[in-house]
Amino acid sequence: MGDAAGLKQQGNELFKAGNFVKAVELYSKAERADPRDPVYPSNLSAALYETGDYAGCVDAVLRSWDLLKDKDDAKPDLIRRLSMRLARSLCHGVRAGTITQDVLTKHKEDIMLLQEAAAECPTSAATGGEHAHVWEDWETVKLEIDDYAQKADTCLDKLSRLPLFCKPLDHAKEFFSMGHDQVIDLVHGWGPQDAYPLYLDRLPADQLSEVAFLFGGVGDGRHVLGTLSGLYEAYKKLPEAKRANCRAHLTLLDIHDGTMARNLCLLMLLDQLNRATDPIDRAEINATLMYMFCGAVMPSYCYDRQAHYTLVRLMAVIDTLRTRLTEHPPGQLAWLHVVSDTIPAVVAILDFWAKTTKSTRKMLAAHECLNPSEDPSMFDVSSIPGANPDFQKVINQNMSAEREMFKQVLLNMPEEQLLKLPLPGAPEQGSLSAKRAFVREFADELADDFMKSFGGGRIPMYEESWYRIMKVFLPPPALCNRHPGFDESFSKDRKLEPIPPALERKIMKHVEAEWKANISLFDFNYAHPRYYPDGDGFPNLKLNVFEIVSAMDTFNRRNEREYKKSVGVGKDGKKLLAWQVCDAFFGEAAAALKGLESCITLELICGGLSEELAKIHFKGDLTRPKDFPRKYTRMWLSNVPDYTHGPMNMILYVVPNLQEHPQAAVASNCLLNTGAWTNDAEFVHTYTLLLPDEVPRYLGCPIRVCQPVMGVLVLGSQPLPRPLSELATRDELTTWLTRTLFNTFLSGFSGTRPTQIRLPHNLVAFFGLLMYLHRVGYPGHWLSDFLARVLNERMVSDVVPYRKKYPIPVTDRHRRTKARQVRTDPWLVEFESIIATAYYAIPFPVAGALPADFSRASQDIVVWEVRVQPPADFWHHPCMQYSTPDEPRTHLLFYRPDLVSYRKAIDEIEKIFEGDPSPAPGTFFVLTAQEHVQYDESIRFRLSKRRVDRMRNEKWNMVAYRNDSGQQASRPVPIQNWAMVGARSQ
Repeated sequence: MGDAAGLKQQGNELFKAGNFVKAVELYSKAERADPRDPVYPSNLSAALYETGDYAGCVDAVLRSWDLLKDKDDAKPDLIRRLSMRLARSLCHGVRAGTITQDVLTKHKEDIMLLQEAAAECPTSAATGGEHAHVWEDWETVKLEIDDYAQKADTCLDKLSRLPLFCKPLDHAKEFFSMGHDQVIDLVHGWGPQDAYPLYLDRLPADQLSEVAFLFGGVGDGRHVLGTLSGLYEAYKKLPEAKRANCRAHLTLLDIHDGTMARNLCLLMLLDQLNRATDPIDRAEINATLMYMFCGAVMPSYCYDRQAHYTLVRLMAVIDTLRTRLTEHPPGQLAWLHVVSDTIPAVVAILDFWAKTTKSTRKMLAAHECLNPSEDPSMFDVSSIPGANPDFQKVINQNMSAEREMFKQVLLNMPEEQLLKLPLPGAPEQGSLSAKRAFVREFADELADDFMKSFGGGRIPMYEESWYRIMKVFLPPPALCNRHPGFDESFSKDRKLEPIPPALERKIMKHVEAEWKANISLFDFNYAHPRYYPDGDGFPNLKLNVFEIVSAMDTFNRRNEREYKKSVGVGKDGKKLLAWQVCDAFFGEAAAALKGLESCITLELICGGLSEELAKIHFKGDLTRPKDFPRKYTRMWLSNVPDYTHGPMNMILYVVPNLQEHPQAAVASNCLLNTGAWTNDAEFVHTYTLLLPDEVPRYLGCPIRVCQPVMGVLVLGSQPLPRPLSELATRDELTTWLTRTLFNTFLSGFSGTRPTQIRLPHNLVAFFGLLMYLHRVGYPGHWLSDFLARVLNERMVSDVVPYRKKYPIPVTDRHRRTKARQVRTDPWLVEFESIIATAYYAIPFPVAGALPADFSRASQDIVVWEVRVQPPADFWHHPCMQYSTPDEPRTHLLFYRPDLVSYRKAIDEIEKIFEGDPSPAPGTFFVLTAQEHVQYDESIRFRLSKRRVDRMRNEKWNMVAYRNDSGQQASRPVPIQNWAMVGARSQ
């Protein structure tokens, strides 16, 4: 017994220090040392409860009760504590699924006896009321047990369909038709500078048969083709037995229908390349691939429907796809699957392309192969507004190194090249020695000039100098005779001779008459009068298309030891042409597709990355075949996280779809705002409010590589839940959740491009965080208690939201104010919609914390639509000078116009949050999530039907505004003008 008492004392000290896991060990030993004393299992039950082991807690409580129930001297306080702990554990255990109906049946009598005994104990009114309340909570949970089993999946499905982000005021999507990245092969890593090999030969049979890659957003598809080539390369090296077991699935996902349609056309052309045998057919297909992938215009024989080879032409491919996809069932290739709910969007854009004609002359006018000498911001980072000084320093150091490289090239240039090289300011007929002397004297100035002219240190490659004049790629040699003047003009350009103006005019006339605009670069916005009053818009094609060619060339040489030195040069030592690079790149991808077609599937999904992966994770992807993967081996996100709340969103909505083995990983890079960041720690902190080394402890997610600013961010997977000893303490978690919630209520400022930082998570995403944290391993009562304080308006905290320009400095994590009670009531109605939608899937009890007027029925939450108009000063508002309608900044204010000034409520929302009693609770509220926003047409949102009925009697209004500047974005809309959207839209 002495040992038991000593162990109990040690356990008490650990319990008070918050080390519940160790306390469990000592209390267990104490109970084993003295199994007749009810105190020891009682202590153990308290520690087990704090660790979230609710089933173990119930067992320990009942063991203690078994020893107590026949004692005449049993302490009432102990019985009452055990009873309340039992009720709470039952609530949490049943909600979490760790306590089953069998357990309840087995212990039914003891549970009832302990509850009754505690109720009969003398107690104060407060304690008695608390005891009654927790058992009322249990009665609610008990009545809903069958509903949890029957309705949880449906609730998760509905939750996965709620919008995670604040919407932009203008819902038009940016169409990134051409990418910027180096080509990535996910089998070998994240690009030429970031090796991260996937060793297929080391995968066990079950994993080798489930290799899956996701590209989100897929963009122009270059990484899909790179991965196909790399996968086939690795596949061929596998032993025959492993090859027979190898199966691969590639999911191509993008939010833009035009992107998906372009990728579909690309894949169809590759399939045709595999089927073609005639050299001219193959040349035409290769030309079509090149011009569609990276050209502004293309020859008619690549475009028109009347083809030398039936399916070569882009229009023939488009027509074929339109026909096949509208068949019932859709006619698809064996290795290709377009998800059924993606088909309507893809067919619509294919129809648009088929019926739209664009001027070649206007397309060429919109296109410019950028020369940095004409765009100083391309090579001088100091000109970027808002760029971080430390980032500028790093970039400028790199620029200095490139200048020095260029200087050395000039100083050591071979005689033959130097004689032919035009040098501004040098004697026109000077001797070799005179040119050498000129170069030595003006080496620095010449290096600067050449660096600007040649793309920031890059010598022109391929037919780049000729392209800058003609704005088209040279076709394959077999087709050159169809283009008068091409050979002659290019021959002169190669010899550094000027192209005669008459010859240039002849070529341009030919191109304008016989070439067609690359229709795959257009989407519906280019025909919309909102953006182009004449309905005839053209994309901004001011870009260096040879960066695309160079990226393909680099990939083609990935297995060469000195590949960097040989990029742009053929085996004969002469410059390569773009078609040669494209021929090799697309040819390898086509060969890989043919070699893998019996063991590969390519799936196309049009949708948001987070939203689609949430549906897949929660089994709401009802239109995907059931045997398609829900977890992936590798995922490449490009810079999509720049737009979707960075690594926080990746961890909550992407990492759960990773396979659980050491080689599984998801990666992204940063392109939208690279110059905004001081360092990688600030990047991670701004999005997560955590330091990089804290992320695994708080969020249960390992960071494999943390170089997001100038390299890549790589996240891995590990089994969940994690042991509580690996996770943040309750106080740490509460503080961090409070910071996250407050920064969701009230936001900072994004800044302007190219240093704009987007943190669009709304309260749906915050609730998703609570759900995720339960899976990580945090006890349910930690999370339910936190949520209860929010719902019951009992939030007292010294944490303050960040209201300045992003990024959020790392030092802000320590910023505090005097503890005060903040107002959460403006945001509670949104919690009603979320909780009612997810109610039977929430893994911890919430019923006891819900306000009396809250709905719990998901069918009561419906979509409403209002027609809106922007206010008169919308485009002249001062904030429009530094912001645009495409930023995800929309919040909706609902208010009683007889009691609340909407302008005052918007302007003083921070003051209200800090405790200002006016406007009074119940007279207004805010929604951070919207179903749809188009500032000059309509807005859709979710609210309870019953709540709207009550609001209708009080004549409420709705107004949209920006959550950073407070700019009003719509005129007030009275409730009589709200319309409930039909069930199909919900």
